[in-house]
Amino acid sequence: MIPHDRYCRNAALVLLFALTGASLMAQTGTAVLRGTVTDATRSVVPNAKLTLINRATGLTRETQSSSVGIFYFGALPPGPYTLTAEAAGFKKWSGSLTLEVGQTAVVEPVLEVGTLEAVIEVSGAAPLITTESMEVGDVKDALRIEQLPLNGRFISNLFNLTPGVEGGGNPRVHGLKVGSVEMLLDGVSLVDRFGGGISRVQPGLDTIQEFRIETAGSNAQYSRPATVILVTKSGTNELHGSLFETHRNNAGGLRARQRQEGNTPAKLVRNEFGVSAGGPVYLGKWYDGRNRSFWFFAYEGLRQRSRAFYEDVVPTPEMWRGDFTQVVDVSGQRTTIFDPFTTDSRGMRTPFPGNIIPQSRIHPIYKVMESVTHPPTLPVNPYQGINMREYYPVLQNIDNLTLKGDHRLSDKDTLSGRFTRSRNNFKQLGGRFGGPRIDVPDAFGTGRSDARIYNATLRHTHIFTPTSFNELLLAGHRAPKDSGTLADFTDWPAKLGFPNPFGAKGWPSLGAGNFYWDADNRKPEMLTAYVVENNATWIRGRHTVKFGGKLRFEYNNIAELQQTQGSHDFGPDWTGQYDPVADDFVSFTGDGLASLALGLPTYLSAQYNRGYFYFQQKEFGLYFQDTWKITQRLTLELGVRWDKWTAWNEKLNRLVNVDLDNFANRFEVITPKDVRMESIRGVPPSVLASWRARGLSWRTAREAGLPDNLLPGDNNNFGPRLGAAYKLTEHTVLRLSYGEYFWTMPLSQVLQTSRTNPPFNLRFENPIAAYDGTGTYALRTAPRPEFVVGNVRIDTEGIVTLPSTARPMMPWDYRDWRDNHARSWHFTVERQLMRDTALRLSYIGDQGRDLEQRFALNSREAEYNWVARTRQAPPGNRDLMRVNKDWNFSQVANHTGYSNNHSLQAELERRYSNGLAFQWFYVFTRALTTSDAGGFTSGNGAINSTDAQFLVPENIQLLGGGNLSYDQRLRLGYQNNTNIPAHRVRWNGIWDLPFGKGRRFASGVSPLLNQLAGGWQLATIGEWGSGLWRGVSSARYLFGDPTLSADERLEMTIFGKRQRLWFRGDFDPRLASGVDAQKLQQLVPMDRGQRVLRPVGAAFDNRIPQVLATGAVRLTSITDTVNWNARSFYRGPGAWNTDVSVFKHFQIRERFKLRFTADFFNFFNHPNDAYPDGTTGLQDLTVSTNEPRIIQFSLRLQF
Repeated sequence: MIPHDRYCRNAALVLLFALTGASLMAQTGTAVLRGTVTDATRSVVPNAKLTLINRATGLTRETQSSSVGIFYFGALPPGPYTLTAEAAGFKKWSGSLTLEVGQTAVVEPVLEVGTLEAVIEVSGAAPLITTESMEVGDVKDALRIEQLPLNGRFISNLFNLTPGVEGGGNPRVHGLKVGSVEMLLDGVSLVDRFGGGISRVQPGLDTIQEFRIETAGSNAQYSRPATVILVTKSGTNELHGSLFETHRNNAGGLRARQRQEGNTPAKLVRNEFGVSAGGPVYLGKWYDGRNRSFWFFAYEGLRQRSRAFYEDVVPTPEMWRGDFTQVVDVSGQRTTIFDPFTTDSRGMRTPFPGNIIPQSRIHPIYKVMESVTHPPTLPVNPYQGINMREYYPVLQNIDNLTLKGDHRLSDKDTLSGRFTRSRNNFKQLGGRFGGPRIDVPDAFGTGRSDARIYNATLRHTHIFTPTSFNELLLAGHRAPKDSGTLADFTDWPAKLGFPNPFGAKGWPSLGAGNFYWDADNRKPEMLTAYVVENNATWIRGRHTVKFGGKLRFEYNNIAELQQTQGSHDFGPDWTGQYDPVADDFVSFTGDGLASLALGLPTYLSAQYNRGYFYFQQKEFGLYFQDTWKITQRLTLELGVRWDKWTAWNEKLNRLVNVDLDNFANRFEVITPKDVRMESIRGVPPSVLASWRARGLSWRTAREAGLPDNLLPGDNNNFGPRLGAAYKLTEHTVLRLSYGEYFWTMPLSQVLQTSRTNPPFNLRFENPIAAYDGTGTYALRTAPRPEFVVGNVRIDTEGIVTLPSTARPMMPWDYRDWRDNHARSWHFTVERQLMRDTALRLSYIGDQGRDLEQRFALNSREAEYNWVARTRQAPPGNRDLMRVNKDWNFSQVANHTGYSNNHSLQAELERRYSNGLAFQWFYVFTRALTTSDAGGFTSGNGAINSTDAQFLVPENIQLLGGGNLSYDQRLRLGYQNNTNIPAHRVRWNGIWDLPFGKGRRFASGVSPLLNQLAGGWQLATIGEWGSGLWRGVSSARYLFGDPTLSADERLEMTIFGKRQRLWFRGDFDPRLASGVDAQKLQQLVPMDRGQRVLRPVGAAFDNRIPQVLATGAVRLTSITDTVNWNARSFYRGPGAWNTDVSVFKHFQIRERFKLRFTADFFNFFNHPNDAYPDGTTGLQDLTVSTNEPRIIQFSLRLQF
C-alpha cells in the first residue's frame, strides 16, 4: 500500500503536470494527416478550408491551410476517412484514405480553378510510402492480425514479421538487447518491468485494431530505439461483432509426429474462443449516441491440455543398483570410485571392487531418489549423451476481458477510456527443471504460474485552435504474479531425510555430479505503475512543433523465496582419490552420484530469505520536435529528448552495496542514506548478530561517501534526433536519420543476484567438504556419522558460526553508473512501384553503449598463476588467493558493455488491394556484443562464456597473468551475437482465390453454387534463417579450425543415436558405426593428442605440470583461466518453416458472415535440425527443434 502522504504528493504532481500542459507524447498510436494545398501550377493555396470526416464514427475535424498552404490534423484514431479541401475560385477537392496506427500520412490536394459546386474526387489519396518523416516502421492491420496463420493467438507472434525484429515477445531489434524495446497498448507500457519483455498476459488478439513497430529513426516523442504501438478497437456508428472458436488436437493425424516421438504423437488439445462487439451507445428515446458515443467489448479464452518435450540424463538401472562401471565419458575415459571409509592417515583410499558399491552400503535416500526420477528411455550411457525423453502434461488457462468507451464531448473535446483484465494460469508436470517420474506430479522439475494484468487508460484530446491541440493520457497498470513449482506444497525435506530448520515445504535443490534434481524458486510479484502523459502540437508557417513530457511512478514488489527448504550437493569428494602434491583430486576419480548412493553430501544449506524487494522508481521524459517543411520536396526533423530514471529506492531501505574503492581490507557493507543497519525493519537480530560474529560491519552511504541510494541517477540522458525526407520523384523518397535513445535495465538483472546480499539474507550452511576451512576435507578424510543423510544437520539456532570461506555478494559499481544508451542511424530509399506496392531498401546501424555488464573483482588468482608466482602449492583455503579473503564478488555489475550492429534490408510490400496483400523481406545483420542477457534472466556471465553473457576477467585470471587494461579485457568477450542470424528471410500474404460471383472464374454461377465456388482465401507466413553463431565447450581447447563444409559432415550411429559431425569435436571415433571409419578418423583421430579440439595435459585433464620450490612436480588445472578459444565463431544449422491457412467465407443474409478456417502449421512437416554438442561436435538427428505439422480448425461468425 502507498502511504497516504506519498499518494497525495504523487496525485498533486500528476494534476500539476496535466494542468500546466507540461506536454508529453501520449504515444497512444493515433495518426497524423498533413500536407500542402496547391493549385494546378503548384503554387500554395493559403486559408483553404479542410474538413476531415471519420467514415466509421462520423467524427469531424476542420482546419485551415497556413500562409504557406500547410495543414495538419493530429491525434486521429486509425480508420477510414474522407478529406475535403475548399477555397474560393476553386473546385472542391475530395479524397478518401485509410489512416494506420502511428502513421504520418501526407496528402497533397491540388485544386483546380472552378466553382465549389464542382467536385474532384480522389480515392486512395494517401500515398503508400512515407514522404515527410524520418522513421522506419511497419504496420500490421486488422486483416493480417485476424487472418495470418498464428500458432497461438498471441499478438507478439506477429512482431517478427517486421524487418530487424527477432524474439517475438522478448524482442531484440537490430541487435540491441532485450529491454530496449518499448511496447505500448493505447499509450501504456506493456513491458514487464521485471524481465524486459512483454507482459506475461498479452491483450486478446480480437481487441487489437492495428499495431505499428518503429525500428529506426523514431523522433523525440519516443524514448526507446524501437517501439511497438498497439491500438485497441473502438465502437462505430454500426453494431459490429464476432464470435469464434478455434480447436486443435492430436487425433486423426491433425498433429504429425516429431522425430523424437516414436509412433504416437504427443497429446495436444487446445481450444481458443471469444466474443467481441462494438457500436454506438443507443438508449432509445433517452439517448442516441451515434456520431458521439461508442462502446466496445471483447472476451477471449484459451484452454489447453498438451504435453511438452523434455530430454535429460538420468541414472541407469545399473547405477541405481550401485554399479558404476559405465562412468565413461565420450572419449572413453573411465572414472574410478573409491570407498571413503577406507581412508588412511595419508588420505589414500581403496577403490570399490569392480567400481560397484555393495547393496548393503546403499543408503535409503538413494531408493527414494530412484522412486521419483524418470527411468531411461534410450539405451545411451548418461555420461555420453541424453538417455531420457518424455512428454510431460501441460495445463494452461488464459482469460482476457476488455471494455472500451469513446465519447465526443464537443467539437473540440473527445474522451476515450479502456479497462483490460487478463489472467494466465499455467501448470507443467515435469520437464521444467528436471525429469521426474510422470506419475509423481508434485516433485522436482515441475512448474506453475498464475499471472494477472489489470490495465486502464483515460485519454482526453482538446483542440484549442485549428493549429494547436493537446492530448492528455492518464493510465494505471498492475501485474500480480505468483510462480514456482508444484512441489511447493509438499514436505519433501522430510520424505528425503534432509534437515529443514525453517519447516519449509517444497523440493530442495539437489546436485550429484552429472545429475540434477532442481526446482524453481517461489516468486510472488506485484508490479504497479501510474502514468500521466500529455502531448501538445502547434503549427506555425512551415513548422510543426511538438513538445511533451512524461511522468511515471513505479512500485515493484518482488520476492524470491529462494531455497528455504534447502539446497544440497553431493560432490565427487567422498568417492575420489587425493593427490597430496596437487592438494586436489587424482584425475578421473570420484563421482557425485556414487556419493549420493552412500548418503554422503558435501554441502548442505537452508536459506533465511529477506522477503520482498519494495522497489520504487520514477521516470521523467521531456521532448521537443520540429518538423520543418523547407520545400515541397524536402522536410527536416529536428528534435531533442531528455529522459531520467531516478535511482532505485527500496521502501524499507533493505539494499546494501560495497565501497569498491576501499574493499581490499574491509568486510563491510553500505546502507542507504544515513540509515543505520539496526534500524532497518524486517531483519532478525540473530541474523545481524551472526554476520557481526563473522566479522561483517556496516556504514551508511553518507559516512562512506556513496550516493544516498547507493547508485546515482543518470541526469545526462539527452538524445538528439535529426532526420530528413527528400522526395526524389513523385513515387520515390530518400529518408535518413540519426538519434540517441535511453532505457533502464530490467529488474531481474538486479534482483536475481543481489537477493542473497548480506546481511538481509543468510544462507545457513554445513559445508562438509570444507569442514576444516580447506576445500579438500571430504577428499582426504573418512566420513563421520554426523555427515550422513538422516544425521546431518544445519545449525540455525541463535548466533550461528558462519563458514570462513568467502561470502557471496553482488555489488553495483556506482562510480560510473549510467542508463543504457543507443545511437541509431539509417539511410533509406523507398519507392512506390505501383498503386499499392512499395519497395524499401535500407541500411540501418545501431551502437549500444553503457549496457549492463558483469565483471570479475576480488577473484581467486588462477592456480597456475599462483604456483608460477610463488612456487608453492595453493593454500588449503583457496579464498586466501583473493585480495580480500572474506568477499566473493562473483558478479559485479556496471554499465560498460557495448554492441555494434549493421543491417541491410530489402522489403517488398503490397497493401491489400484487388484480393491480394503480401510482404517479403530480406535482412542481413552483422551484430557483435559483449553483453546480451535475455529477458527474465539474472544477467550473470562467465569469463569463458560463448553466448555473449560475458564476465570481464581480472588479469590474475589470464593464463600466465597479464597487464591488460579493463577495456582490453572487456574486448576479449566481444563476439557475434548468438541470438541474431546473419541472414533472415520472412514473408506473409493473403490471396482471395478468383472463383465465384464477381471473380475471374465462375462469376456467373447461381447463388447456391456460389456458396461452394466463391469465398475461398489463402494466407501464409514463412521464414528462413541462417544458423545462429555458436562456440565450442570451454572445457576443451582449440588447436586449429574445427569447422567443416557441408560435404565433409559425416553421418554415423554413435551413443545409441544417428548423428552428424558438424565440426571436428572430441570423442572416441571407434564408438561410431555406419560410417567410413577412415574418413571419420581423418577428422577426429583416435590419437586424442592429434584432435583439433581437446583438453590439454598429458592425461587430457586440463592440468599442466609445474615444479614447486621443493622440486616436486604439481599438476595444475588451468580451467580457472580465460580459455584461448574463439567465441561464437561458427554457424549452426539453418531453419525454415511455412504456415498456411485456407479460408471459406459464407454470406448469411446481408449482415452476417461465417468463416471456416483450416490452419496448417509447418505445412511441409519439415523438421529443423538441432544444434551440435559443443564438445563432440555431433548433431543429434533423432530430434527436431520445431513442432511437426499441426492442423487446427476455426469457425468465426461476424456481423
